[in-house]
Amino acid sequence: MHLTELDQECLLHLFSYLDKDSRHSLSLTCVRLRQVFLDPQLWTLLHFRSPCELRRDNYVLGSSLRYLAICWHSSRVKVCNIEDWMKTTFQKDLCRKHESLVRDFLERVCHM
Repeated sequence: MHLTELDQECLLHLFSYLDKDSRHSLSLTCVRLRQVFLDPQLWTLLHFRSPCELRRDNYVLGSSLRYLAICWHSSRVKVCNIEDWMKTTFQKDLCRKHESLVRDFLERVCHM
């Protein structure tokens, strides 16, 4: 039996064990697996570890979304625990970019 011969429910279950990038990669192999990737039922949980992940095409936003986590930590620039008035210009610029990315992403979530 070939993987694509499984029914939708089984494929969704298998996809649920994969991370966002692996799901996306697998979805590029054929139309049938792309349909599973685009099924909103697969996307009840989203966890982002980097702001750049918010721009990737490795997830689907849908009405099934029940849990969303956006968190990251930069070891090079520790801006989370620094008061705004103590941040360097570079750190402030980095914070603004992150805030803008997250704000734009959350607006997309809210408008669904």
